Amino acid sequence: HAAGRHYRDSPAYRHVLAAFRAHRVTSEKLCRAQQELHFQAATYLCLLRSVREHEALHREYHGKGERSPEEVAGLVGFRLPQQPGGKG
Repeated sequence: HAAGRHYRDSPAYRHVLAAFRAHRVTSEKLCRAQQELHFQAATYLCLLRSVREHEALHREYHGKGERSPEEVAGLVGFRLPQQPGGKG
């Protein structure tokens, strides 16, 4: 979902997956604390959700540039005169 790509292609997903594979419990080696890896995965998940939410809020509330005088007048309920100087 981040940047429109499939989540399995994201660097964060690949990193977390590699970390879990490298530190899984086997009969041949001891792993790092499993709680640390769960915390790291939860941290990445929080980061991805926060980035997605930030982008949505930015798209919704970010200014869209300068507006024309006619559009500004319409926002506040006024109409501009048709001829210069207000005559007509």
